[in-house]
Amino acid sequence: MRRNPSNPLSRLFSGVAVTLLCTLIALAIVEYASGLALKVIRDKRPSFSVAYTPDDIRKLYDTEDPTRYNEILSESWRQSDTIYSPFVEYRMTPYKGKHFTISEDGYRSNGGEPQDVASTRPKVFIYGGSTAMGIGVADDETIPAYVEKALHAAGRADIQVFNFGVVSYFSTQERIALERHLTAGVKPDVAVFIDGVNDFYYCTIPDVSAWNERLTQLTRARSRMPLALELSHRSNVVQLARHLGGDKSVAVREWGSFCETGADVDKVVRRLDTNRRMIDATADRMGFKALFVQQPVPTYAYDNRKRPFPVKEEMLGYHMNSARGYPKMAQMRAEGKLWERGLLWLAELEPADGGNAYIDTIHYSPRFNKAIGDSIAAAILEGGVPSSP
Repeated sequence: MRRNPSNPLSRLFSGVAVTLLCTLIALAIVEYASGLALKVIRDKRPSFSVAYTPDDIRKLYDTEDPTRYNEILSESWRQSDTIYSPFVEYRMTPYKGKHFTISEDGYRSNGGEPQDVASTRPKVFIYGGSTAMGIGVADDETIPAYVEKALHAAGRADIQVFNFGVVSYFSTQERIALERHLTAGVKPDVAVFIDGVNDFYYCTIPDVSAWNERLTQLTRARSRMPLALELSHRSNVVQLARHLGGDKSVAVREWGSFCETGADVDKVVRRLDTNRRMIDATADRMGFKALFVQQPVPTYAYDNRKRPFPVKEEMLGYHMNSARGYPKMAQMRAEGKLWERGLLWLAELEPADGGNAYIDTIHYSPRFNKAIGDSIAAAILEGGVPSSP
């Protein structure tokens, strides 16, 4: 029997089906268009990595051997390669290259003699983020490498310096990394913490690491979200609306977050200061010394017009948080409100001979690494390190 085309119910179903189909097509078009718009917005952001000419490298690295630094830069992608590690969430991936080497124990080579964390020789462990680990420079040009060179030149050739810097680490992860070494029976004579850049980069309390997003997805924590909330997290339309509404994180699309208020800055300062107090208490009870380095940043006490190439504010992204955080810490330090024991304040430090300080937005040149390393070595020698048994 043929269906009556004039049946009202049939026309209703047909109308609803057509409406739903048109709605889905329209939503797909809007979602696709929003995705294209977001791509254009994000692509307009200045790139953190550029193709350097030999002349660029000469200026950035203060060198007459650009070929060597081209080789170093060709390995630079390895310097952000990390693997899962319990409690700290991730650590550097073991790797052996010409200019970049990470041991199975997670420390970067200093480019010299083999090292052994189980050795009875005096040991200095250096913790920090990518600036401590040494993005863009060779094994023997990192801050820890220059610390070791300065200590050996001062007559302490018995001291081994270990570079435990990890990209994107901040003070909480570094404190946990130290605790994991101690519980494994590996204790330094001096533990050095180079901080400032990354604590302010991620302006959120409680702490969240650079791996938090991928771990959340891997454990499928989001599957427990309400469907509408899950869809909103994935929708290009929602992301574009957030951007148009002034949410800077949509365009930046990195793991950091902006400090929106003075209270946000205060929380980050308290986190960094509290971690230092806890580390110092641990050092006091466990029988080693702790040194806390307030590292230089390009957003405080530095004239960025000195750079060989201009760096605009938008290129610094979340690193602009330190432009608010460092003055706050300097004020608190002047008022005696910061933890001072073992604090080495290098926030105003620059290369002594006026050479270039930064090879990109925030990472130090070899010349600047040496200036920072020499200052740390001097503080270590002043504090005293036990001799070999």
